[in-house]
Amino acid sequence: MNRKERRSTQSKDRHKPVVHIHGHSYGMDEANALAMKEHTAGNLQAAAEIYRLIITKFPGVAEVHNNLGITLQDMRYYPEALMAYNQAIALKPVLAEAYNNRGVTLGDMLRYAEALESYDQAIALKPDYAAAYCNRGIVLQALKRSQEALTSYDKATMLKPDYAEAYNNRSVALQQIKLYDEAMENCERALTIKPGYADAYNNLGIVQMNKGNTQEAEKAFRKALALRPVFTDAAYNLSNISKYKDANHPDRQAIQAMLTRTGLSAQEKEQLLFALGKILDDCKQYDEAFQCYQLANRIRNTTVAYSAKKITDFVTITAEIFTPDFLSNSFGFEDKSPLFIIGMPRSGTTLMASILSSHHAVATAGELTTVTELTQRLKQKTGSDASYPEAVKHITPALAAQMVEEYLYALRRDTGPEPTYVIDKYPLNFMHLGLITQMFPKAHIIHCIRHPLDTGLSNYFQRFALNYDYCFDLQNIGHFYGQYMRIMDYWRTVLPIPILDIRYEEMVGNTEPMVRKVLDYLGLEWDARCLSPHTNPYAVETASQWQVRQPIYKQSMQRWQHYEKQLAPLKEILERDGYLPYT
Repeated sequence: MNRKERRSTQSKDRHKPVVHIHGHSYGMDEANALAMKEHTAGNLQAAAEIYRLIITKFPGVAEVHNNLGITLQDMRYYPEALMAYNQAIALKPVLAEAYNNRGVTLGDMLRYAEALESYDQAIALKPDYAAAYCNRGIVLQALKRSQEALTSYDKATMLKPDYAEAYNNRSVALQQIKLYDEAMENCERALTIKPGYADAYNNLGIVQMNKGNTQEAEKAFRKALALRPVFTDAAYNLSNISKYKDANHPDRQAIQAMLTRTGLSAQEKEQLLFALGKILDDCKQYDEAFQCYQLANRIRNTTVAYSAKKITDFVTITAEIFTPDFLSNSFGFEDKSPLFIIGMPRSGTTLMASILSSHHAVATAGELTTVTELTQRLKQKTGSDASYPEAVKHITPALAAQMVEEYLYALRRDTGPEPTYVIDKYPLNFMHLGLITQMFPKAHIIHCIRHPLDTGLSNYFQRFALNYDYCFDLQNIGHFYGQYMRIMDYWRTVLPIPILDIRYEEMVGNTEPMVRKVLDYLGLEWDARCLSPHTNPYAVETASQWQVRQPIYKQSMQRWQHYEKQLAPLKEILERDGYLPYT
C-alpha cells in the first residue's frame, strides 16, 4: 500500500472570496478544503476541477499542485499527476510530500529507479519521513530487492511504531523470501494496530494459503471482503483456493455485482474475470468460462509486449554458445544436492516437487529465481559488453565460485545440510540448463511434460505474473511452447548429464511405478510417503493452491477437450510444428 501526503494551503487572507465555485465565493483555504472533501467522497472529477480553479487564481501555491496530483493519480491519470507534482516541486523545492507522492506515481508507472530517487529526495528533506521509507520499500520489493525492502520498512516502523501499513508490506517482503511464519506475525501485528485493515486480512490469507491452511485462508479472504466489499484481490484469491459446484454460488453473484460497478481499473476487471472464469469452469459451464478468460487475457495482454523474435533469437544464441566443447569445461564444483524440476509452467512441476519432497532425503526450496537473477547480472559482473548468454564466455573462476555460493545459499537457506537433495522447481530454468550444468555438473534434472493443449489451456487460464508475457494470447503460447521444445531437444543432445523426462499423465495415472523410476534415477530407496503428496507440510507457492492440497487425481487430464473449439489458434500452431498428436 502506497501512502500519499496532502498539504494544507496557507494563504495570508483566508477569507477573501477569490475562487468562484458553483455560484459561491471561497477563500483559497476554504476552496482547498472543499476539494479535499469532494475527493474523500469519491467525487474525483469535481475535486480536480476545484483544484484547477484555485490554481487559475493562485498559480504559485505548491500545496495545491500537490493535492491536484493526488487526485489525478487516484483517477489513474499518471502523466498528468506527475506534471502536477513536478510543478509543486518547482514552486517549492523543499516540499518533501510532493517528492513522496511523485515517487508513488512513478512506481505506478513502473519507473522504479526514478521512484527510488524521488523517495530518497523526500527523505533527504525530511529524515523522519516514515511514509517515504515505507513507499521506498514497496519499490524495492517490486525490484525483488527484498532484504533492502525489509530494511526500509524497519526504518518506517522505528519512526512510527504503530505503522500498520509498513508491517503489512513487510509481510509481503518476507513472503518473497519464503519466511512465512514471520510474515504471518507481521500481518497479525498490522491487524492489532488497525483491526479493520482489509489489505492485511487479504495478505494474511495469502500466507495461510501458501502454508496449506486453506480454511484459515478462506476466513481471512472473506473477512477482507466483509470489510471492503469491492476488493478484487481478495475475490480473486478466494476463488483460487475454492472448488465450486453450484453455478449460482454467492461468490459468483458477488463477483458479477462487482463487475457492474463503474470506476474499476483494467487490473480489477481482469482479476474479477479470471475469478469468474474459474468458478464457471469448476461448474462445467465451459463456453461461459472461456469467454471470461478470453476477456481477462485480452486486458492483461495490453500490458505486455511478447516478442516471438526475441525468444527465438535467445534459443538460437544459447545453442550457439553452449556447444558440447564449451559444456565439457564445467566450473568444477562437485555439489550434487541441487535437484532441478523444469518444464512448461502448469506441466506438473509442483506435483512432482510435492511427491519428491515427501521423501525423507529430499527437501524443497520452492521456485527459486536465483539462476535467472544470476544471468541478469552477468554483463555487469563480467565487465564485458556482452549480455547473457554470450557473457558466460567471460566468467572467471572467482566469479564462478561466487555464483555457486550465492545459489547454494538460496537453495539451502531454509533446509540446512541434512537433505541429500534440495529441489528448485522454477519451471523456466529449462532456458538455463547449460549454465546450470556448468555450475553443478553432478546435479539432477527432472523434466515434466504434459499434453501441449492441456499445458497451453492451463497457462491461458492462469493469471500469471506479467513476466510470463506469452501466457495471455493463444498464438503466443503456441510459439513459446515450440521454442521450449526446441531448446529441450537441444539440451538432450549436448548436456553432459542425463535429463529424466516424466509425463504428467504418468504422474497421475501410474503414480507408484513413476515414483520408483524417479527414485532410482536419484539413487534413493523407496518411501511410501511419496504417494501422499497432499499431506506434505512444505509451504507451496503455486498457481494451483486447491489442487496441490488434494490427493492425486486425474480430472486435469484431457481437460482441453472441453475447449477444443476455442483452442483452434493454439492447436493449429502445435499441429503445424509437429507437437500434435501427443504421443
